[in-house]
Amino acid sequence: MNLKTIPSAKIVRWVRLFHFSLGFFLLLGTLLLNSCSTAPSAAVPLNWRQADTIPTALLQLAVEENTSLTSDRYRSVLVASIPTKDNNHLYIFNYNSTDICGKLGCLYVAYLDKGQSTYQQVLSLYLQPTRPPRQSLISVSSESVTSPLPCLEVKQVERDILHNLTYCFNGSSYQLTRSDSALVDAARLH
Repeated sequence: MNLKTIPSAKIVRWVRLFHFSLGFFLLLGTLLLNSCSTAPSAAVPLNWRQADTIPTALLQLAVEENTSLTSDRYRSVLVASIPTKDNNHLYIFNYNSTDICGKLGCLYVAYLDKGQSTYQQVLSLYLQPTRPPRQSLISVSSESVTSPLPCLEVKQVERDILHNLTYCFNGSSYQLTRSDSALVDAARLH
């Protein structure tokens, strides 16, 4: 007669604990991975640099087409360079200086590098520099698009309303595709 041995109660508890733990971690991992793929990530602020970091021909073109700055004032211009999906760059110019800002705001323009020292202006906006603390005026949107160029998120404050504007590339230029508004505390603006 062949008797089967029954495992001890301690071993049964360890096996049950192992199965419960494995199930719990698999469920937790599935929930975390699922939330990572569906939750939108935050927009990425632009990294502004001195204009002498970009091709000289582009700087000269952008300044001459949009301002009356003399060549000795080119250093006051800031530029953000954004790599595109087709291995070119989108250059956003920040002309935030007393010579260029006025009642409409400060001038911001963007040029697309078309290759072989050819550039196309794809955006021109006057923006008010006032914004809530820890918010970027312009940032690269986390929104996934089929265009080789990323969408841009712009924050503008009018009285006590924060406008979140999204501009996306339509094949020839950036156009407004979404606008959301929210109240902000006017005392916290800088």
